[in-house]
Amino acid sequence: AMASVVASVGGPVAVRASSVSSSNDPKPAPARISRSSRRAMLAAPVSIVIATRAPDSADASAPGEWGYADSSNGPLRWGDILDADGKASYPACGCAACQQSPIDLVRTAARGNVRVGSLADRLVAPDKPVTLAVSQKHGTPNYVATDRANGAAVVAPDGARYDFDSLHFHTPAENTVDGVANAMEMHMVHVSPAGDVAVLGVLFRHADADFPANAEVTKLLEKIAADGGREKVRVNLGSLYDSGAGFWEWTGSLTTPPCSGNVRWLLQKGTFGVSAAQREAFREHVGGFPGNARPTQPLNGRTVLSFDPTRS
Repeated sequence: AMASVVASVGGPVAVRASSVSSSNDPKPAPARISRSSRRAMLAAPVSIVIATRAPDSADASAPGEWGYADSSNGPLRWGDILDADGKASYPACGCAACQQSPIDLVRTAARGNVRVGSLADRLVAPDKPVTLAVSQKHGTPNYVATDRANGAAVVAPDGARYDFDSLHFHTPAENTVDGVANAMEMHMVHVSPAGDVAVLGVLFRHADADFPANAEVTKLLEKIAADGGREKVRVNLGSLYDSGAGFWEWTGSLTTPPCSGNVRWLLQKGTFGVSAAQREAFREHVGGFPGNARPTQPLNGRTVLSFDPTRS
């Protein structure tokens, strides 16, 4: 899950502009270098010349680069990636004892412990379409609400409200069901006034004649190459999920660096349809095989709550 207010997914890196001399500043006379000194400089090993350059202070603690396909900086190594100071950039990603996401949902484990409820008990849908601005976040299209007061929200049982902020996609799906990954997963990111995060996950399988693609998702995936927030998409957020469906609920983390914890997760039971061609275009956009999905993480003693509209 990538939260636009939380760095998922690689957050923005501040860049400090170098100081530039004013055109009115006096220019020092160029230093004269003797021929023998010039020969000595050219003969010096390149590594010495580079090593004597002082590092840019703006880059000194920049987090290390992370990805999916390269084994040196892929998901299994995110916790090992170091910044320029030699410190772990994303220590939570490598925490084997933490409550990390995604997870595998085992349906048989929930039998006999299913509660009555549907997504309508947790979600508030806006009464009109919401405008999303499209930008690229670590090579993945991110759709950010232009108006945070759009009315869409997750409301927890204790009354805590998380307002809709943004959404993005992963392929293959990150959260698996009985060990099986669907073709795609959408994460709708919601943020509370205190900065806490709640994510609604929706799974997608390939559409066919009897199982059509979700029309709102089709509109979103037509804009995967847009960047900078200039292109916008208006969607009915309430059509991106089934408010009458059951769901799973647990505590986890962001699924991309920095893998921040204490994230409230909801995953819709059941799937929607997505065009196989659009899914493949998305996979190519994010770099091809293996896609942009983090492997599932151990539960480490967590309880996953299961809700169905009626008790079976």
